[in-house]
Amino acid sequence: MWRLAILLVVISCREINPPPLAKESGFPEPVAKILLRRCAGCHSGQRDNSPASMSAHPMPASMSASSELDFTSWDSLFYGPSREIPLVVPYDTQWSHLLWKVNPDSTWGPISTPTCPPPTSDRKNLLSGEELEVLRSWIARGAPAADGRLPWGETLTRSRRKSFVCASGSDVVAVFDLDSYHLLRQIPVGIRPGQIESPHYIQISPDRKFFYVTLIAGAAVEKYRTDNYEKVGRVEVGPDPAHIEFSADGKYAIITHFTDVAPTKLTLLDAENMRVLDTLHDPFAQILARPHGLWITPDFRYAYVTANAGNYITKVEISPDRQRFIDFHQIPLVPGTLPQIDQRWGPYQILAEPSGRYYFVSCDASNEVRVFLRTNDSLVAVLPTAAAPKLMTYQDGLLFVACLKAQAPLLQGDKLGAVAVIDAERLRVLTHIYGAGHLPRGIGTDPIRKKLFISYENTAGTDPPHHYLGGIAGAPAKFYILSIPSFRTEAVREFALVGYGMSVSP
Repeated sequence: MWRLAILLVVISCREINPPPLAKESGFPEPVAKILLRRCAGCHSGQRDNSPASMSAHPMPASMSASSELDFTSWDSLFYGPSREIPLVVPYDTQWSHLLWKVNPDSTWGPISTPTCPPPTSDRKNLLSGEELEVLRSWIARGAPAADGRLPWGETLTRSRRKSFVCASGSDVVAVFDLDSYHLLRQIPVGIRPGQIESPHYIQISPDRKFFYVTLIAGAAVEKYRTDNYEKVGRVEVGPDPAHIEFSADGKYAIITHFTDVAPTKLTLLDAENMRVLDTLHDPFAQILARPHGLWITPDFRYAYVTANAGNYITKVEISPDRQRFIDFHQIPLVPGTLPQIDQRWGPYQILAEPSGRYYFVSCDASNEVRVFLRTNDSLVAVLPTAAAPKLMTYQDGLLFVACLKAQAPLLQGDKLGAVAVIDAERLRVLTHIYGAGHLPRGIGTDPIRKKLFISYENTAGTDPPHHYLGGIAGAPAKFYILSIPSFRTEAVREFALVGYGMSVSP
């Protein structure tokens, strides 16, 4: 009998003193006490949330039931259903939707509805200030598991299968996984507190180890690793750096400066050591009238530059030792005309297709793409597009052009923007893609999974954010994933303010 009594006491103690929540959930104990006791009762998930399952079968954007969320474990929180809004962005307390949902006070940070947990009449069941600080501190440390693991840690060891997107209104670069479409990180850029340096364009080095971002309001270019996002360099290059392109070996780069305030210029950069080698100054803005777009020949002997305020593009010769600019001549957009300041065309970007036959010039004022032969720089076609064609990308014989101001009220209401689809071999416009986001800027493709990626500014909030109420200075940007060739929207992701240029590492 006495042995039975001892056994009953032991069992009773085990019931009274359960194991720490962190042991089974994977959350650090203070976080587990909040998420498991306050959230998991309503959000326990209903599907296979393993990393392998989510990579192979990412959830469509249309599946948004709250019951699909799973707060029962650290793995299910991060590898759970792919949603338009990221629940937690490691290291980023401003854009982690979890904090929006549990925050009842806009003076503390961003808020959204409905508030969780659903408030009682006296609101005493809402999270306390101390609990909110526990969650915020945890996310600011990267939202680690109880054993110290970081979310999506395996992606830190590889540089491919990611899309890097500028959020020019928030001074961050958003990083999306190309298989699950998770928002992995938002990397802060710039060095000036209180000043938006405005990441404008981003380019990945040929070896895929680094990405370079131009800070158009910060007069600088910064260099980061693509695996762990460490900043490895910054160089001051002068006002309004816009576009950047590399030599085939990645050792050198050229940067345009998007201004028509004289003097205008190009910058030749030692990309490995982040130092300026040479500049092409134009004291009267006649050679480079608001230079923006850029294409460099594979041998790094010529840089083709758009003059957005002119009726021409400029072909700049680079010295054989790659140390300086040595000559230039201008190529009129309309054969036989005199190159000069002329606002009627607005050449914006240049893109060459891989076969080596053509290069394409988007003209945001005349609403067209002009096509030139690479062998002799002669104009061979003029392709009309929707309003304000800007950035372009190429995939399997198709040229995709983001048309910023296209209007089609019957298809997309108040939203502006479309993507022109051009047959780059037969040189004809096939269609325009309408009905996605508002104000398309960045554009890229995944040649492996046959996807088209588009970043949208969404500055007017015309593409509504998910349950958003306020607390941030604007409406979130949008990242759309479309299938090729159906152009069906597969998923939508929100990220920080004002989506701009992107670069894809497939």
